[in-house]
Amino acid sequence: MNIEATEIALAEAVTPRGVHAYLAANGWMKLGPYHGNTGDVYRLREDEREAVLVPASAKFADYVTRLMQLVETLGRVENRRQSTVLTDLSLAEVDLIRVRLHRTFDDSSIPLSAGVSLLDDSRKLLLAAACSASRPQRLFRAGRDQKAAAYVEHVRLGQTEPGSFVVNLLAPVTPSLTKPESAQQLPLLDPFERRVARMLVSGLRASREATELFNRGGDIRAFEERVGKGISANLCQASANLINIGGGLDVSVSWALTRQPHEEQTDEGAVVAFAPSDAPVLEEAARILSDGQERYDERIEGYVSNLTRDQSEPEGTVTIKAVIDGALSSVKVDFHPAEYSRITSAHDRRLGVSLEGDLHREGQRWRLANPRDLTVIEDED
Repeated sequence: MNIEATEIALAEAVTPRGVHAYLAANGWMKLGPYHGNTGDVYRLREDEREAVLVPASAKFADYVTRLMQLVETLGRVENRRQSTVLTDLSLAEVDLIRVRLHRTFDDSSIPLSAGVSLLDDSRKLLLAAACSASRPQRLFRAGRDQKAAAYVEHVRLGQTEPGSFVVNLLAPVTPSLTKPESAQQLPLLDPFERRVARMLVSGLRASREATELFNRGGDIRAFEERVGKGISANLCQASANLINIGGGLDVSVSWALTRQPHEEQTDEGAVVAFAPSDAPVLEEAARILSDGQERYDERIEGYVSNLTRDQSEPEGTVTIKAVIDGALSSVKVDFHPAEYSRITSAHDRRLGVSLEGDLHREGQRWRLANPRDLTVIEDED
């Protein structure tokens, strides 16, 4: 058997676990072990004459040869190219997220600058879903959710597809240790990586629903009411960017064969489509959701510009000038007596301050609630 170098590399990435999951999902029945547990024999349910052997370990010296023999049989039975079958086997352990553009050149290419933006916004789209999977909210700050950032770093970029411009995102997912029939009876305790893929589809579907409601006379509440389903300013903006790049957008998910979805989740991977006219609505939704979001555990640094305290009140209100979103802004903070004294001292000495809290807008200004970890920045000069 002549095996090309590219096929060898791809075959080496295929695991026996992935092969077993593929065969079980495509009408093959496991008969039992082969020759002292060196492999397992499968027979096609529809044609008992067809059988394949799955090596028990990828460490066997002839693993690639045995695997390619299996691929040759599958290609013949399924009437597909062997390279396509081999690719599907290599994807058995990942959730495949497909981001497809509607508009390309005649040869299915896109401008280089658009390609760079496509990859960047695809990453932002996935990161928004990962942040929502941790804690849904209107807006996420870059780098604040370390778990979401770590997840995105493990996602791989797959090959594009002919006939259109598609970004294939390969998201590894922990295999299930339960049989599909018993998994249906278990609580929905999906691992984080599967929850991210589900939240991505949920958020996109909710965004499409909210856009359609707006087009029928609705308002921003259609988006705000669906934050729990994965809508965020980040998701809306990344979606709008992708729509503008490609003149429309389709996103779909194919679930990892080694972790089949629960029965009520089987339709979650269907294509979510957006038209060019959806982009302006999503952009405006992103802007409004950004303005109204409370930012938890936000650290600000600046100088005290105003002190206010009623003689009858132990607490005092302080206005701090700090840079927020690239602009010098006024932030009001209420302090308890002890911290108010420290702030007063910093103001009198014209020193900067740094503190953490939950930042949110009040009209055109900002307010920092639950102030903590106050630090007076001593002027070494």
